[in-house]
Amino acid sequence: MSVLVLILGIVTALVTPFDGLSRTGHIMLGSVATAIAFWIFRPGNGVFTIGAIVIMLGGTIAGIPMPDLASGFAGASLWMLITAMLLGYALLKTGLGKRIVYGLFKRVEMNYIKITAGWLVVGILFSLLTASITVRVVLLAPIALNVADACRLPKHSKGRSLIVISAYGVSIFPGIAWLNGSLFGPVFTSYLPVGLMRDLATEQAWMRMLGLPWLLISILFLVVLYFVLKPEEKLSVTKAQLSDMYSELGPISRDEKICAAAFALLLLGLAAQSVLTVTTNQVLFVALGILIFCGVFSVKDISQGVSWDIIIFFGILLSFSRIFEVSGITAWLSPILSSLLFPIAKTPMMFVMALYGICLLLRFLDIAQGWIIAAILSLATPALYADYGIHPLVCVMVFICAGNLFFVHYHQPWLGQVEAISGDNGWDTRHLAKASVVYAVVAAAILVFCRFYWQILGVW
Repeated sequence: MSVLVLILGIVTALVTPFDGLSRTGHIMLGSVATAIAFWIFRPGNGVFTIGAIVIMLGGTIAGIPMPDLASGFAGASLWMLITAMLLGYALLKTGLGKRIVYGLFKRVEMNYIKITAGWLVVGILFSLLTASITVRVVLLAPIALNVADACRLPKHSKGRSLIVISAYGVSIFPGIAWLNGSLFGPVFTSYLPVGLMRDLATEQAWMRMLGLPWLLISILFLVVLYFVLKPEEKLSVTKAQLSDMYSELGPISRDEKICAAAFALLLLGLAAQSVLTVTTNQVLFVALGILIFCGVFSVKDISQGVSWDIIIFFGILLSFSRIFEVSGITAWLSPILSSLLFPIAKTPMMFVMALYGICLLLRFLDIAQGWIIAAILSLATPALYADYGIHPLVCVMVFICAGNLFFVHYHQPWLGQVEAISGDNGWDTRHLAKASVVYAVVAAAILVFCRFYWQILGVW
């Protein structure tokens, strides 16, 4: 299949089969198709950078200026990703993240309801500390295993699966409630065409339109998952045992204190953004600068704390909007996408659910968590807004709901990360399958709610 898509990409670039699309557009369209084939089927060692090289090579052959090809690398979103990864790595390296979680759990009597509620609080807190979902997963997964072990839950039990899957869910869902709580916000909004569409996708609009829905998804996912699994195993852990686990961390270190001060300053800066008129990146840079200046980070940590293959991948994805515009793909593809989406756009409820269904099906082809689907379908947002008044964040909400599906392992790289950490001590695959259905149904239900919620808000 990868060879077939590769051949189609090369043919598109050389034969120029599409009317209305320039030779430059054909070369770039073929390059993007070839890169997507590499990203989906992951030949060789599965390095994302190979797809970026294909697009850069095709762009230079097509004569697109390098500043346009690499526009995503100069954007604020990519630098937020870099700083988020490094700040998240600081939580791991210093042990502050583990101390925060154990410090929370040791204060409550343990039962399944309190554990899942505790995970929700942890998920919200850590989405404020780092926008990197990868860091949150890597941080919370081993803690979830320690909690399950302390509760003496047997392997493959429903109780153990509930604890680990809940930790996975809160690593992802709560942070999407605000624009910079995860990378979905800055990345997906950067896909929107420059101009009115991006002007509409502000932090305030995001919080207003997507804040409550994603908090509801987070809560309902945990609640429904609890009732679907119905763990029967009793928890035998006590507050004293959890306190012992916290004590095993030892006294708080100098690096933890510096890290805590940096994150406290970060939270204050984010809270006072409107008063201080500073950007999110400026606040992140100050916090990161403190960690480097005080010696918490070494040169080695800078390389270990960031996955540069992921950075290059996101840099290219963030460049798509400009590449499509300069190469003429946007002008050629937008009417085609509009003609495909307009029949379902006449009725709001039909549009939301049909788009969710389309994206759900496409997710079995797009292994990059729906990033590519969103980049392409976002080209239709200006026409949808002009003709039907569909706010661009409506489409973004649907894209993200589909992007978080985890029916199969290649849907989410974080599933593999959790299993690499837990081995056979984590969730049972049967329980994970049930959780994937729970999420898909909960997301669909919240999208139905959103149709009326957005009407009440007056945005649709």
